[in-house]
Amino acid sequence: MLLALIVFAALLVCAAAFFLLVAWKVSGMILHPRVFAYDAVVDEEIKRGHFTREWFDANVRLTEFTLRSDFGYDLHLAVWPSDQPPFADGRKRVAVLVHGFTYALLGQIKYASMFHTLGFDCVLYDHRNHGLSGKSTTTMGLNEAKDLAQVCAWARERYGEDAVLGTLGGSMGAATVMLHAKDDHNLAFAVEDCGFSDFYALLGYVLPHRFRLPALPTLPLVNLFCRLRAGVSLRQIRPVDALKYCSHVPMLFVHGDADELIPYHMMQACFGAKAGEKETWLVPGARHAGSYRADPQGYFAHLTGFLKKHGVI
Repeated sequence: MLLALIVFAALLVCAAAFFLLVAWKVSGMILHPRVFAYDAVVDEEIKRGHFTREWFDANVRLTEFTLRSDFGYDLHLAVWPSDQPPFADGRKRVAVLVHGFTYALLGQIKYASMFHTLGFDCVLYDHRNHGLSGKSTTTMGLNEAKDLAQVCAWARERYGEDAVLGTLGGSMGAATVMLHAKDDHNLAFAVEDCGFSDFYALLGYVLPHRFRLPALPTLPLVNLFCRLRAGVSLRQIRPVDALKYCSHVPMLFVHGDADELIPYHMMQACFGAKAGEKETWLVPGARHAGSYRADPQGYFAHLTGFLKKHGVI
């Protein structure tokens, strides 16, 4: 009997140690992810079939600089200026492009190319802890939304307060766009592509489906470590709540019906929560962050139609 109790206690200790170690590791993957090297992103985009090296070298002209974040690090920005004639009303059209988790601003060139064709000036930037921006903990959109607010403020200073400005983000960038939109009442439009509704719930889905780990007790432990290491509760990261206060901005929701990372029902939850003008486009066969690749012509057509409908162009 005593031996059985000792064995049982040893197993409990081993299990506890295992889950603590796993949770620490997962929290580190969230807060300090291994990101793409900035110089490797264009090659990755070419490999994914988004454009060719010849097209990129011939067409993309970026002016790069830094902007000091209120959090104390430098944000790396790039501007792709329009080469089109001015709009009839004399107001600049500006698109701010927001990349996803582990990527960099060059990953948004495919989206920027659509806006550029329509006559927009495009502003791209690297999130904190990504690309060439300064190091800080990644917060899956929570503090990134405040950096986005600074980028938008810079763009309005650059292009004029009357500039017609909107945002587009993918994945974590989409969460950032949604979280930011509730506080920016001068946004002309927003596009969220494959964003999540609730990061804590998403992690509860990802742990068993992607990592074969039980959500309990892993998820609460991951959240605990994120709070201890960065002061961030994953329960706070809920774009679905922010959307209740976004009646002032028309929003386009894009999601692939084959998204293997962020389930489609999260887009449905976001769409349902969004107050005011909204549209949705479910892309057949598109995996996570793959809607443009699955149907670039369809993406351009839906984006153009959305912008025309809401008087942006």
